[in-house]
Formats: sequence, C-alpha cells, structure tokens
Amino acid sequence: MKIYLTLLLLIELLVGSTGSLSGHIRDASTHQPLIGVNVMVKGTSMGAATDQFGNFILNDVPVGSYTIYVSMIGYKSVNRSNVHVVPKRTTTINFSLNQSVLEGDGVEVTATYFENMKDAVTSSRTVDIEEIRSDPVGSYDIMTMMQALPSVVSGSDQSNEIIVRGGSHGENLFVMDFLEIPYPNHYPEQGKGGGPITMVDTEFIERIDFYAGAFPARYGEKLSSVMDVTLREGNNHSHHQQMDINMAGFGFTFEGPLSPKSSYFYSLKRSFLDFVISSTGMQAIPEYWSSQGKIAYHLSPTQKIYINFIGGIDKINIEGEDNPQLRGAENVDYSSWQTTLGVTYKNLFSKKGYFQSSIGRSLVHLNTNVYELNDNPTRNYYYRNNDLESDYSFRSEVVYKLFDNVEISSGLSAKHVELDFDNWYKNNPTYIYGYSLSESEIPQLITKVKFDTTYFGKQYFYTIIDSVGTLDTLKTNALLEYNKVGGFFHFNLNPLQKVEISIGGRFDYMTFTDESDFSPRFGFKYHLSPIWKFNFSAGRYFQAPFNTQLNSMRGTPSELTNYFTDQMVGGFEYFLSSDTRLTLEYYVKEYADMVTFEMLTDSDGRDSLNWYNRVNGGQGRSRGLEIYLQKKYSNNWYGSFSWAHSISEGVDPRTKEYYPWDFDYRDVMNLVGGYKIRYTDFDWYNSYKNSWIAKAFSWLPFMPSDEYEISIKYRYMGGRPYTPEQYDHNTRDWYSDADVPWNTYRYDHYSRIDLMLQQRFHFEKMNLVSFWNIGNVLNKSNPWEYIYKEDGTKEMSWQYKTFPVGGLILEF
Repeated sequence: MKIYLTLLLLIELLVGSTGSLSGHIRDASTHQPLIGVNVMVKGTSMGAATDQFGNFILNDVPVGSYTIYVSMIGYKSVNRSNVHVVPKRTTTINFSLNQSVLEGDGVEVTATYFENMKDAVTSSRTVDIEEIRSDPVGSYDIMTMMQALPSVVSGSDQSNEIIVRGGSHGENLFVMDFLEIPYPNHYPEQGKGGGPITMVDTEFIERIDFYAGAFPARYGEKLSSVMDVTLREGNNHSHHQQMDINMAGFGFTFEGPLSPKSSYFYSLKRSFLDFVISSTGMQAIPEYWSSQGKIAYHLSPTQKIYINFIGGIDKINIEGEDNPQLRGAENVDYSSWQTTLGVTYKNLFSKKGYFQSSIGRSLVHLNTNVYELNDNPTRNYYYRNNDLESDYSFRSEVVYKLFDNVEISSGLSAKHVELDFDNWYKNNPTYIYGYSLSESEIPQLITKVKFDTTYFGKQYFYTIIDSVGTLDTLKTNALLEYNKVGGFFHFNLNPLQKVEISIGGRFDYMTFTDESDFSPRFGFKYHLSPIWKFNFSAGRYFQAPFNTQLNSMRGTPSELTNYFTDQMVGGFEYFLSSDTRLTLEYYVKEYADMVTFEMLTDSDGRDSLNWYNRVNGGQGRSRGLEIYLQKKYSNNWYGSFSWAHSISEGVDPRTKEYYPWDFDYRDVMNLVGGYKIRYTDFDWYNSYKNSWIAKAFSWLPFMPSDEYEISIKYRYMGGRPYTPEQYDHNTRDWYSDADVPWNTYRYDHYSRIDLMLQQRFHFEKMNLVSFWNIGNVLNKSNPWEYIYKEDGTKEMSWQYKTFPVGGLILEF
C-alpha cells in the first residue's frame, strides 16, 4: 500500500470539485432518440432535457454518487441509482425507455429502478457498471457476478463458467456489442465457456442483459443461457486515463474523442504474479496479458459504425508440485492466445425501426504439453494438444414497429469455421505389477483383500511382470471446415391493454452434420395490476456438438446431430416498491439427442479402446423452483436473496434409469447485501480528511473516505454428486465398475462468506478508488473432488480457502 499512501500524501484534497453528466435516451423498441425527456439529479435542483438527437448534458455537478431520474409522457419512468460523478470528467449514462402498457384513470405512475430487457419474458436480469463494482468478491468479474442468481452455478471456485438450471459446460452464449465472443476468458478450455479470469474490461460496460433460460429467437446455438454485453462509447468531450493495480496485476485505460464524430477507448492489462512470487520457488504461476478497444464513428445522426477488439495471451507451467489443488495435472506446459475483431453498422432507417449488422473474426490457439519428469531430469512427453480454431461470422437484424401494438424483428446469421487440430498421445502398454514383501521374494498378482490383509501398512515392493495390450497411438492432424447459417423472426404483440405476447422462431443449418433445425419460441405476460405480473415462456433450443466432438479421432462424427432442450418457465413478478422486486418461477427442461460415448452402453468400465466413438442418444431432464428477491440501491443500501431447489438428472444408457447429473446441487442459496456511507455529508469529516490522521492512515480498509461501501455475500450449495472409483493394484490404475450406478455419492455441502470493502476519495482533478475483496472470510473447507493417486490413495481437492484481493483504481 506504499503507492496508496504516497498518493494521499502528495495530492491535496479539495472540497467542491465538480464533474459532468451526459448521455443519450432512446426508445427501447425502435432505438429512436427521444426528444424532451426530463433528466433530474435526485436530491438536487439540477436537471436537463434531451435535445433533438436524444442527448443531454449536465455540467458542474458536485462529485459524488447520485440517483438519476428520467421521465417522459407515455413512457415508463426510470431511476438509475449509484451513478458516480468524478472530478473533471464526464460520466456517461444512457437510457432505453419502454412505452407504458397500463394507462388510464386510477393507474399511478411510479418510477422503477428495474429496466426491462428487450423481448425478455422470464428469467432475466439487467446489470450496470455500478452493480458490477459493488459485487462482493466478484473482483469485477461479470460472469462470477451472475452466480448470485438462482440456479446459476460454476464449475468450481477456479472457474467462472456459467452453468444454468442443471445444464453443463459450454451452454452459455456470450455476446458483446452484437458480436459473439467464443472465448471471453483467460486460460480457455475447448468445449467450455469459462476460465479463472475474464478478459472483458468492466470499465467499458454500459449494461449486461442476462437470460437464464427461455430466451428469445434472436439468440441461438446454445441450450441454457445468454449473456449480452453492451459497451459504452468512449468519451467524446475530453481525453481521460485510468490506472488500476491490484494483487493480480496492473492495467491502463485510455479514452477520448478522435474527431467531432468519433471516439475511442482502449485498455491494456498484465498480470505480475510471475514478478512477485517467482523468487519464492512456487510453481504454477500464471502469466497473462489482455487488451480491449472500441472505436465509434457517427456517420450521421442516424448511422454509426463500431469497431471492437478483445484479445488475451496466457501462459502457465505446472511442474513437480504434489498438490491435489492442481487436480492431477502435475507437469503441464500450457499457452494460449485468443482474439475477436469485429465491425458493427447500425442505421435508424425509419422513425419506426432500425437495422444493424456485424462481421467478425475470432481465433483461439491452444497449446498443451503434458509430460513426466525422468531422473535425469528430462521431460518424457506423452500428450500434446496444439489446436487452432477460427471463425468468420456475419449477423444482421432489422426491427420495425408496424403498429403501436405490433413490433416485428427478423435477422440472418452465417459463420464459416476452420479447425486445425494437432493431437498426439503416446502409445503406452498396460503394465501388470506383482507384489512382494522383500526383494528376494517372487512378485505375485494380488486382490484388494490380499493387499489389505498382507501388504497394507508394511513396506512392500512392486515390479512389472508383464504387459497386456496396447492402446493405438492417437495422432491426429486434421483440417476441418464447415459453415453455419441461421435466421429468426420475432413478433411482440399487445392485443389487450394488460396482455403482452411474444411469438418467434429460429432456423439453423450446419453443413458438417448436414442438419437443419427449427426452434419455436413463445412468451406471454399478463398484468394482473400495475405491480403484479404473470409470466410464461417456452421454446426449443438447439446446440451443435463441440468442435472437439466433431473432430472425433475415431467413429463417424459426420453422423452426429444437434441436440436440444425443450423449456417451459412460468411464474409471478411482484413489485413490493419501486426499488424492490420479487419473482417466483418454476421451470422444466427436457434434454434429447445429447452427444455421448458409444462405449457407455457396452463397456466393462476399463475398456478404453472405443471411448472416442461418439453417438447421439443421451437424454436428461431438469426442473426446479426459484425465488429471487432484489432491492436495487436506494437510501444507501441494496440487497438480494435467491433460493432454488432443483433436480437435474440424466438417463443411464446401461439401465435406462435416471441418475443425478454432475451439477445436481439440489439446493442453491445466495444472500447479498451492501451499505454505503457518504462521509462527506457529515460536518466533522471535512476537518478530519485534512488532518494528519487521515493522511497517515486512510489506506487502512476500515478508515473513513468520501464514500465508503461495505458489501457481503453468503452462498450455499448442496453436495455435488460423484461416482467413486476402484483401484486395481495389478495395473496400478483407477476405474469404475460397469455395473455401479452413477453419482450415488455426494460431497459435503458448499458454504462461503465473502466481504468487500470499497473506499472512494475525490481529489481536485482525479478520483481514487481502493477496494478489498476477501473471499471465504471464515476459511471454510469446501470440497471439489477427489484426486486419485497412482499409489492407490486418494486426496481431497479443496476449493479456495480465504483469499484477499486488494487494489487501486486511479481515474484522471
């Protein structure tokens, strides 16, 4: 914290610093600018109205955090809370207003803190930048933050993978500024959408729309959920910089105008754990870079172009650490780089609609080498994975309001995928070992009972006495190409004053599997009163096999088909007040034609010769009840409570009976709360902050600051199911018996408390934010999975224990 203390001592605090607020307000349906919208800074007399282009600006706003209230006749009024005004900078805040559904006598118009998502009927949430900043131990990770929603879990503490409503890895679609981002995280894995650290710079985010199921027809190719990220534009009034530093790394952000019609932002970040702890002798130190940028150019008041870029470089070496936390990967060289570049064009071609289109290119290169260490020491490599995935994408969409109560949208998409796979696995025989109590004794084969009664707890010797069979050398150098095309239509109807109906459909075709699919979608809302709603949505959702499955090294991947889920969600939505909403939902998901291994139907559990053959035919189901209570930030505090009880099961192909899926936690609960103290509202604070005590000790996390925020999160999940493995002493290998039911055992439950402390200091020309995130405050031992060792013992791999993450953000 020496840097922090130096800043506090060198920079003079000044009362009365000001900044600016600017933004754009549009119709949520047609995206047309709204003229004459009233914009008020609550708690002050400051206000403005939007001009002919829907823009507004407020200058000389005292620094601090405010609630912004916007209203216009015929539209739902909105409160946006916790908006920060920074000294000598312009804070941008944009709004999309929805037309009022309920009008007439007796209907009281109240400004809500909840903003609707386009075409969303059920299972949705909108998040802005300030909510991300306040998330306890999200560490500004937008994917981790979504795990506070009911029925949203991750693979583990080490991954921010989004797994929704009993689903699995790789079922979440990630979209950013109308571009699909296949790998938005550092250290990506094929067939998965998560990673330990996100690459997306949260400072550039305007809003996030998250659909936890039954999403509209404009989204496709994923089964369970959608995260749609909208980025803001760079500041078009003046140039600004930002520096952030924390225990994991450091970064710089730049933004400003390029011309009167264009703006930019750019960030560059790097980890520095390799600098800090490499001298300690620790292995498995991650090293990563990330960068992101955007250029916005306004061709005219109705036309603009976006250019977006995001990329990352990752590297890690794990060697010689006998540590179960590494989950069995003892000697691994891993490196990767991934990037997405795209251009988006948007045209407000009519007062009743708009058109947008994008083209993009995404690449990911994954290089993994696994080896054993010999006595020399030299590396004995036995596995290599050197894969390059690339795609060119096109997407377009038109939205048009035919009548006041009828809106139609449709679109097209296309993707060309190129895969360059280089995989190799060393040909090793299966060795047979004999055991003896002395070197002179003849080694002999043993049973588990014999080992337990004769050898357990004693010094013994094991020797190779034979080898049987060999696994074919697996070597693949494959160049694959295929195309995807799709299209959708969607109608929003208001046939009656209290009724909203959504009807849509989606068509997708893939050349590699030669499969075409049609996905119907339906949504219904009924306004029981201004504060009560009944919501229902349903649809079919298809997903193509992963690229690694299409590149099966054995079998007939061309015969694989897309798998799908049928989903239904129904529930009630109730507003306890303008800032508090309660939702109750029940959902059903039915899985069919899932990709599975052919060997599961006729293997003895230890036969690995055919395990690469993949077929369709997997089935499953998931159903659950969810409660979500959320209070948006107002009156200095916010909070949420979510609880979900669900059952997620698959069909065992051996017995045709249901068994618990891997992420069948049964009960998941989250409790989040936060409180903000504005010390600048207290007379004593103005004297305190100029005192020597403040300058000497303000870096301590519990000391007062201009604005001080504390938030806490509690998370509980039931025990995760697993199938125990058996050890064969003669082959010194673990296996599962073919006739053992799957996932009949469960690990202990998961329970964790996280704490976040955030301080804001306002200076004359800059703003300083310091934060402390403390994960797992009580140091709870939460199990992840057993690690089965070569010597026949097993050890638990634990999730993260207590881990503090502190950092600074300097805005100037």
